[in-house]
Amino acid sequence: MMKILITGANGLVGKKLTRKLASNKNLEVIATSLKKIYVEGATTFTSNLLNADINHMVDDIHPDIIVHCAALSSPDACEVDRFACHRMNVELTKKIVSACIDYHVHLIFLSTDFVFDGTKGNYLEDDDPNPVNYYGESKLEAERLITTSGVSSTIVRTSLVYGFEPKLSRPNILTRVIENLEKGKAYKVPSDQIRTPTYAEDLAWALEQVCLNKIAGTFHVSGQEVTTVADFAKQVARAFNLDENLINPVSSSELNEAAPRPRNTSLQLNKFKSAINYNPTPIELALNKILNYRIQIQT
Repeated sequence: MMKILITGANGLVGKKLTRKLASNKNLEVIATSLKKIYVEGATTFTSNLLNADINHMVDDIHPDIIVHCAALSSPDACEVDRFACHRMNVELTKKIVSACIDYHVHLIFLSTDFVFDGTKGNYLEDDDPNPVNYYGESKLEAERLITTSGVSSTIVRTSLVYGFEPKLSRPNILTRVIENLEKGKAYKVPSDQIRTPTYAEDLAWALEQVCLNKIAGTFHVSGQEVTTVADFAKQVARAFNLDENLINPVSSSELNEAAPRPRNTSLQLNKFKSAINYNPTPIELALNKILNYRIQIQT
């Protein structure tokens, strides 16, 4: 039986992936998170990985695969506290890489479209990275230490992941829109940032396929539809029957955020599609599924 260790299981992707893998009776799933979580079929434990003995943990669990989802993923938080960002996104990854080499573990690393500068869009895996903020820099540094280490690995870059889970460690674009609009508050969203928004369930399915097939290399895994963040926010408002007029499209410069954002980081998916039969859920259908899931959770 294949044993998989997931880091960052209290985040949106980590939680979805833990649940997805735990439903597969041929897998043994162990998940670590900062806060206590329960996922049926998985063994979960809390750990601050920054202070943990990673080698001891990997030796103790002896996984076949580690899916490393834990990260400091707020671009603004990374920009403001570069030390904390580097410690989490680079130094922790370095320790995990070292343990993977020592114990012959395949590493799957979750990366980001923010490794690109956004000047061209429709990025291929071998396009030159050129991050415009420190979050992107830290993830690129982690990618490079993985690829140069010789560890058996898969790097999965994704874009604007959205979805719903109760008690998430941090909000995402969808939960922010819902939270503001349900309170009747106007919400400013960039009209000049172009992404390929990724349904969290699709990403979890894709990561499961990477685990089952042990596909190595770097892949782009996101949604298919290219849209501005503002237009995506409006789609969320419509799907959840909220007041679309409360969405206030503005330029990135008007948002005055700590970290600069790349303009167009839409991803080209052909490489992953040729490796795996991947068909991303259309945004409208994904939002409908999330609405139904949210209702089901809350009743």
